[in-house]
Amino acid sequence: MGKRGFTPHHTMPRLIKFLLQGWGLNTRLRSPRNPHKWGAGFTLIEVMVAMAIMAISLVVVMQLFSASLKISRLSGDYTKAIVHAKGKMEELSIKPQQGTGVFEDGFKWESEVQPYEDIKEELKALDVNLLKIKVKIIWSGKSNKQESIELASLRIIQEDKK
Repeated sequence: MGKRGFTPHHTMPRLIKFLLQGWGLNTRLRSPRNPHKWGAGFTLIEVMVAMAIMAISLVVVMQLFSASLKISRLSGDYTKAIVHAKGKMEELSIKPQQGTGVFEDGFKWESEVQPYEDIKEELKALDVNLLKIKVKIIWSGKSNKQESIELASLRIIQEDKK
């Protein structure tokens, strides 16, 4: 205890300084000779600049988080609309008919069935008709902006021979 290097008063600051230096941190401790005198510290301007940088960084991170939530919601809405459109298209491929309706979750649908006229002459020789089936899914996005997707498909139907 009588030796200078082993007293708790001198050993503890050296130990803390050693640990802080090992972590690459600044070692601004009280002087072991005068415990009431502080070593070099942060100035007020350094603290204010650090807080300003942290505040700006926090605002940027929060904006990125908010934008990612909006994009996630929009992506979910488009996924639901595509699933609805695919299901309605399968239903209409069995029994093609025009119509409108609303799904349980508020998505609206419109269907349109019409003869496909682009290759009508080639199909006459085969005794088949080609129908163009369109399904449009409509929903209200954020701020009541209407979003929509549209699927189109062709279906071959045998002509009735009279």
